[in-house]
Amino acid sequence: MNIAVRYISRGGNTKRVAEVIAKALETEALDCTTPIAEPVDLLFLGGALYGFELDEGMKAFINSMDAETVKAAAVFGTSAIAKSGNKKLAELLTKKGIRVLSEQFYCKGEFKFMHKGHPDAADLHRAEAFAKNVRG
Repeated sequence: MNIAVRYISRGGNTKRVAEVIAKALETEALDCTTPIAEPVDLLFLGGALYGFELDEGMKAFINSMDAETVKAAAVFGTSAIAKSGNKKLAELLTKKGIRVLSEQFYCKGEFKFMHKGHPDAADLHRAEAFAKNVRG
């Protein structure tokens, strides 16, 4: 199975989760400025909400893909204020014809004085288990 991991992370929280997911899958986590160069069976895609919206770079990345390039996606994310950006990620992927798996990952992320230390070791352990479970 050809698997890719992509993310956008302004504060580093989602990047940390992406790196744990990628390590569990024995691949590399790359930010969304790196396009999907070859077809993938499964894309792990992570982001967060900034001002309650997805990053414009994430939107552009999703708009660059199609169901011929990405067969399925598993979404993950972090946030400090909003509950999760996973729903918005899933909606955009679905509009592109990309199947989104029902299993998703989310944890709190540190921002200024909120959620100090997150994602913590327990969060990262759950992210690793998520990746392995989705891969099967």
